[in-house]
Amino acid sequence: MKRFSQLMGLILVIIFWGGCEMPQFQTLKVLDHPNRVVALQVMSDAYGGKGYEHPVTMTAEDMIRILQGVRVEHGLLGTSQHPAFSDTEIGLFAPYFVEGLKKATPEEIVTFFETAHLDSENDLTTSGGLFVAGGNLYIVLSNFSVKTRAWQDNERYEASYRNRPLEQMDPQPGRLVFEPGEFMVESPDGEIGSRFKGKPWQVAVRYKELLQKTSPLAENK
Repeated sequence: MKRFSQLMGLILVIIFWGGCEMPQFQTLKVLDHPNRVVALQVMSDAYGGKGYEHPVTMTAEDMIRILQGVRVEHGLLGTSQHPAFSDTEIGLFAPYFVEGLKKATPEEIVTFFETAHLDSENDLTTSGGLFVAGGNLYIVLSNFSVKTRAWQDNERYEASYRNRPLEQMDPQPGRLVFEPGEFMVESPDGEIGSRFKGKPWQVAVRYKELLQKTSPLAENK
């Protein structure tokens, strides 16, 4: 009840400050490490005003199976495809994504931010979010291995994008897809972003069907 009251207070602040561009408010840090963050963030118009289907309960093993199917297609023609998350990232993020979805309200999205050391001067930044709406699980990548100057992490850069993981740093042509394709939603209606500000890469997955058909019990039948 206390967290609900705090959340409603933040929503009222957002409405009061409303303008052409709504500010992004993180309400709860599920994971808060120097190079990796998972947080809940209030969305100004959650799923067209209908709200997300949160909280959602699943296991870390369920989330691992979902994340293993997310693929990145680079370029306008999508000629290059590879996993969106490494096995290490999946193992690290999965339990925190599950915890975030379990704690999220219908007005919140689960977001993530990660930096990886590239060399003495540069890092690679990946960020995005996930949410459940319309019976589908949406995975969002706002930034995928974007090359950034390491020194910026100690100044304005990290403080800025670390708390705004849905904001695109350097938009690139490409998209997210899901394998097996039978579980990917071809025309999802819950994507975030707009044609004016641009949309991050995102894919919607029929996750309940996927988990039902790929569960250990189903595979043993």
